[in-house]
Amino acid sequence: MKRLATLLVVVAMLASFVAGCAAPTPQVVEKEVVVEKEVPVTVEVEKEVVVEKEVPVEVVVTPTPLPPPKEVSLDFVVWTYAVDMIQDNISKFEATAPGVKGALTDYDWGRYHDTVVTNFVAGTAVPDILYGSDHWLQEWASAGWIIPLKKVFPAAELDALTADMFPYTLAGMTYKGELYGLPYYADPIAFIYNTRFYKEAGIKGDPETWEDVLEHSRIIKAKGLVEYPIGFGWSQMEPFSIEIVTAMLMSRGDEFFDEYLEPTFLDANGNPVPNSTLEQHIRWVKTALDEGLMDPESLTRDGVVAGQAIMAGTQVYGMTRASGMAFWQDPKASKEAGNFKMIPNPGPMHRTLGFVRFYCVSSKLAERHPAAQDAAWKFMQYFAGPGPAGNWPVVKRWALEHGLGFGPMPLYEDPEIRKAFGSWTDVDQLEQIAKTARARKLSPWYSSWDVFTRAELQRGYLGQVSVEECVKNIGMKWLELKAEYEG
Repeated sequence: MKRLATLLVVVAMLASFVAGCAAPTPQVVEKEVVVEKEVPVTVEVEKEVVVEKEVPVEVVVTPTPLPPPKEVSLDFVVWTYAVDMIQDNISKFEATAPGVKGALTDYDWGRYHDTVVTNFVAGTAVPDILYGSDHWLQEWASAGWIIPLKKVFPAAELDALTADMFPYTLAGMTYKGELYGLPYYADPIAFIYNTRFYKEAGIKGDPETWEDVLEHSRIIKAKGLVEYPIGFGWSQMEPFSIEIVTAMLMSRGDEFFDEYLEPTFLDANGNPVPNSTLEQHIRWVKTALDEGLMDPESLTRDGVVAGQAIMAGTQVYGMTRASGMAFWQDPKASKEAGNFKMIPNPGPMHRTLGFVRFYCVSSKLAERHPAAQDAAWKFMQYFAGPGPAGNWPVVKRWALEHGLGFGPMPLYEDPEIRKAFGSWTDVDQLEQIAKTARARKLSPWYSSWDVFTRAELQRGYLGQVSVEECVKNIGMKWLELKAEYEG
């Protein structure tokens, strides 16, 4: 028993020894283990659904340029004056520009404006190039019937061509800063009288004022030399008449309108300004008629008939475009040739109106092939410029054969022109009058006002309305038309 107990103790000790030599018993620790592995996952995603549809795509296609036409025809419209000469000028131009032809149409001067406007509005018989005038410019340009020259012609060449033009000519061809024409002819309005009657009446010196003209007329009439010393061409159908009246106003100081296109003869309340230049003018004409110093037919005849009266020696004084004096001094046409003298307009300012008639181009030309525009530029250079030979073929021809004035100032130094003009007037005097001439104030509604005013002036001249009423009617018509235009 004792041996068994001892044996058990030994066994126990051996067990403890073995246990101490054995690997330690691992401790169990609870720990979260993440195992990376590919796991299929279903995910819901909001997705924009695109529905296919036809979308118009702009395709830029460069058109194949049209070939230039083998021949270019230019439609050219003028008023009826020296048409045979114009046609001859076209033929001469065609010889310098192979492949270019000019087709000429002319309308009577008195109906030219209305005919051309009717054609523009209807869109029929619209020319490429046509005669224009300063007093129609704003109407035609604002309507888009004619276009700025630089829209179709080379700007640098235009600037060079117009660099030495008389200021009044450029002003008369310009609208909103754009040049719309080149001069066909340009002239100041001239006051002319027959010196023979002054000698026979014993009157010394030129008339300096409009009162001088009345007083000298009284002397001449009293001596029985002429029944009606004064005469004009102021028919209501004569477009030139308003230019004569404007020149007479300018010589007194003011014209019809100021720089803001307000009547100079009405106050802010629309009442006549006492003793305005317009009132002075109407009273002067009324006096001349009432005293039998002015031919009453002045109100029914045109400028041509008025010129015939002065050439026949039945009239002492006349006003016309300065170059018109060339015809008055022609011995083949005038009984009084050699007796006429041009002087600055009577009046405190001695100023006059300068007007310009010009070649302009229609909107039709802007739509034509560049070859047509090139041909039109050649045409303009020939008719209004120096031409290919540099000799101003058409401008000089008008001056030498018809005495027409011109836009380029240097042509006054041309020996041929000085000789030709010197045969009928004092060239230096004429040049000075041209340099000081002024363009009038114009507007798009001017033409409509002009027609009304020609008739209203006659009512004032004849005493059918008072002078004050006449002045007010003319001014209120202008303001009415202005308001309509400006909306």
